[in-house]
Amino acid sequence: MTSPHEDAVVDLYARYLSRCNEHRVDDLGEFISEDVSGSGPVDGLAAYTAGVKEVCKAFPDYRWDVQDRIVQGDTIAVRLTGRGTHTGLFSGVAPTGRRIEVQELVVYRVTDGKIVNCWGDLFPVVRDALRSRPASM
Repeated sequence: MTSPHEDAVVDLYARYLSRCNEHRVDDLGEFISEDVSGSGPVDGLAAYTAGVKEVCKAFPDYRWDVQDRIVQGDTIAVRLTGRGTHTGLFSGVAPTGRRIEVQELVVYRVTDGKIVNCWGDLFPVVRDALRSRPASM
């Protein structure tokens, strides 16, 4: 059983992920702190949203689907499956036209109703998927 605080964290995350899946990146400030830090080389909301924009631009049909989540206090860990078609430049990798499916693990910490930390592995996981040889049919 979760606490009311943990339920609020789950609700915040669900609304955040919905905006990500709608590619409404400019709305993410509703959920992400101006001072967010974590897995990127640069901290802050602008850098965070720039990373999400890069995904959405390179994969116009990209979607994250929750497979598992664990919430404890102000922390939520989520295992996601991401899917999309690579039609734009992504992290230095030219468009391949390939459809990818990757697993991502992300841990978020929430304070005062906003995500303040985000530790994830999306960029390396997607780069590896794009650089690997497609499965033979």
